[in-house]
Amino acid sequence: MKAYYLPSLLGLWLAVVGWPGAAQAQTAEPLPIPAGDPAFEVEVDTDALDLEDDAVTVEGETETVETETSPSSSTSTLSATEAFNLGVQSFNQQNYVAALEAFNIAIDLQPDRASAYQYRGLIYAQQQDYDQALAELNQAIALDPGNPNFYLVRGSIFYQQGSLDQAQADFNTVLASHPESANAYLYRGLIDTQQGRHELALEDFSVAIELDPTNPTAYVLRGFAWERVKSYANAVTDFTQAIQLDGDLARAYMGRGVAYYHMELYDSALSDLNQAVRQNPELARAYLNRSYVYYRLGRPTRALQDLDQALALDPYLAEAYMSRGIIRADQGDLRGAEQDFAQALQINPDSAVAYKQKADVLMRIGNTAGAIADYSEAILIDPDYAAAYKARGDAYMAAGNPFAAVNDYSQALALQPDFTEVYAARGAAYLKLGQGENAYKDLSQAVAVAPDQVDPEVYYNLGMLLARLGDDVGAWRNFEEAARLYLQQGNAAGYRRTLQEMGKL
Repeated sequence: MKAYYLPSLLGLWLAVVGWPGAAQAQTAEPLPIPAGDPAFEVEVDTDALDLEDDAVTVEGETETVETETSPSSSTSTLSATEAFNLGVQSFNQQNYVAALEAFNIAIDLQPDRASAYQYRGLIYAQQQDYDQALAELNQAIALDPGNPNFYLVRGSIFYQQGSLDQAQADFNTVLASHPESANAYLYRGLIDTQQGRHELALEDFSVAIELDPTNPTAYVLRGFAWERVKSYANAVTDFTQAIQLDGDLARAYMGRGVAYYHMELYDSALSDLNQAVRQNPELARAYLNRSYVYYRLGRPTRALQDLDQALALDPYLAEAYMSRGIIRADQGDLRGAEQDFAQALQINPDSAVAYKQKADVLMRIGNTAGAIADYSEAILIDPDYAAAYKARGDAYMAAGNPFAAVNDYSQALALQPDFTEVYAARGAAYLKLGQGENAYKDLSQAVAVAPDQVDPEVYYNLGMLLARLGDDVGAWRNFEEAARLYLQQGNAAGYRRTLQEMGKL
């Protein structure tokens, strides 16, 4: 009698961006970020989890099967057990065509062999035929409803299909009867993370580590979960433990590099991301993440090179287009930036941030109408996007429509009352409309909230308003401050314009 084990389940994947943060609520899209400082998004594309502890044991008499045996030429005389064992051997060698043929024979000869359906389901899942894979697992469960491993495998397929609630139900079923299944906790933690329940994810990953403290993948997953709650020191500890257990884990180096980046330890971040790239030159997100470090270190050319490489490896990496677009815009390559943001939208048409970034570029190009259209798309996707309302208000002002601008500025402040620069913008719009009292309130509020960060244009507008109201002393004081700031900024045109108004007092 020999025992055969299912050595591994399918690998785990998280879509996009990364760890969805419901991430972001889709964090698959980059978070709103200052121009030139690309968002740091990390995707966890984990290696296959070792499921030997949760393996299906298949017992039966076997004969020696040569590794190179072709099922098509020798399977006609096999028994059901021999065909099954040949299928297991072919599956372990990743020869899925031969494995499928062998399992088909095993099932034809013995239709109630539940484990054969499980393996066949795994093969269909490898081929991304998830409906057929689930049908196979359903049959396995119908034949042997008490086998927790079938639920574990079916849950993993539901997970890959995106049916998270059904996946979680299967993992809960596993844990109800098989509470020592570390992998069920890992999968459930992944679902919690994807649905934004980061504290629950940390609990599940921690239980998995208690059950199997030598599994480096568990530390990697918990490390990324720590990063989602901004606990970067804990993340570093977990990634370091994963590296000590398996020094060839490129994603552990990548994750630790990300944590170091957030801790502003840029040299350490660069060292780890370099190691991740050395270990896995095909890991697109390692290049993406390293590009952020290079940019933070003032090396935009190297950052662009890494983004180009990331996109060469993964042309559907929307965050790389977003980040490259931001850097290109910062360097004045507006057409290139526009193309990058447009490409990001091709991949992720529901990205409000991408629409806003593209609109910002269109404003700089001078395409105000196009910018307003894109800002409107961003707002349609995310009605709570205060920065998009403010930006569209600016576009309406540029288009000579202060009424629409006031509406957008007011909406931005309703969503984000501490959005101080909107007061200055709305005050200028009120000034255009001749609503002096409202203009004075907003402009004064802008100065009162952040007097050291006020744009000289605010003081200039206050001076103009007070001059109209006959308050020459107040007007002079504001013009004087505006002139000082314009001179400090090297804005000769603004300085001269202010002096001209002072001369009229």
